[in-house]
Amino acid sequence: MHNYYEVTTIDSLIESVEKSINNPNYDSLYLKRLEDFLKNIKDKYGNIPVVATKFIVKKYNRKGTNEISKQNNDYYTNREYANFFEETLRSKTKSKIYSLISIEYYNGYPILIVGEPDGLSFEGKMNNKAKIFEAKSFNLTKFIQSAKETKEYFLIKKVLYMIKTTSSQLILYQYLLEKTQEFGLIGKIDKINLYGKIYFYSEYIEYLRWARKTIKQNFNIIKKYAIKYNAYNLSLKDYLSLEYEETISINNKKIYYFEIDFKVTYNQKIVEYYLKNLKDLIISLNQMDNRNL
Repeated sequence: MHNYYEVTTIDSLIESVEKSINNPNYDSLYLKRLEDFLKNIKDKYGNIPVVATKFIVKKYNRKGTNEISKQNNDYYTNREYANFFEETLRSKTKSKIYSLISIEYYNGYPILIVGEPDGLSFEGKMNNKAKIFEAKSFNLTKFIQSAKETKEYFLIKKVLYMIKTTSSQLILYQYLLEKTQEFGLIGKIDKINLYGKIYFYSEYIEYLRWARKTIKQNFNIIKKYAIKYNAYNLSLKDYLSLEYEETISINNKKIYYFEIDFKVTYNQKIVEYYLKNLKDLIISLNQMDNRNL
């Protein structure tokens, strides 16, 4: 259900759930419970609007619709690589994709929020400990070849933006997981941990070496600002030594990469900020099903 980046309807969401049931990346038993729940919601409220958490975060982490459009274009351009890194993350963490939901009300009308972390796993004897994972990937080749000057400054700025976006999404995913649990779709959870991962990749190893050197030189600054975004325990993985060089091959193209890992602390104020803007987002997109909020 990776098409959920804007505003749609519960009919469309139910259709996507049905298509994903046999996808091994998803928990099929959970999706069947979710499908029944969504159909009951539709019977009760009608074809209500559905908003994706990724769209909410991108909309309010950047100013101006042009920037949002460009951000989405970049996302689809790099989708093939993003898929690889997300699948790699799920494989290493033994996690799956779960469509998490919440129902919010404005002037009495319901809006359903849906979010899909790149990975979600349950641990403990009673599966009462959850780990939520979110990955971002960044094409260094495209960045370096298009940046004309001050590449170092814009690289650090981009790193911080990705940390902020990932952190915001993870916090919203925890909120949605807790709401999903309240609906009885998931068992009791006593502890939730949030993990972010950013992959930097290029077919040119010299680009990776430059990027890693630049990030390492500014890592204390990055960690300082990351705290403001509720991110901590940042770790810069060293995959560039000859004996530990990480490579992948996509379409017969050799790709090098390294990563930044971090943890995120839940912050209710972040949730309140995005929910506050949800009403204006729906109205501005003019995609309500003939309702007036």
